[in-house]
Amino acid sequence: MWIVYKQVGLFTHYLDSSGNFQPVLEKARKFPSEPMAEIMAKQHGGSIRKVN
Repeated sequence: MWIVYKQVGLFTHYLDSSGNFQPVLEKARKFPSEPMAEIMAKQHGGSIRKVN
């Protein structure tokens, strides 16, 4: 699974299912494939990270 994140100052924010960045990892939207996560990261200006 992949997540989209953005570093905001000292904090890491994660893309949630409503398309907003939130500082809570549990609410992060998880993507099944890397290409899908890359597309969402480009649209929202974030980066991707693999999670287990």
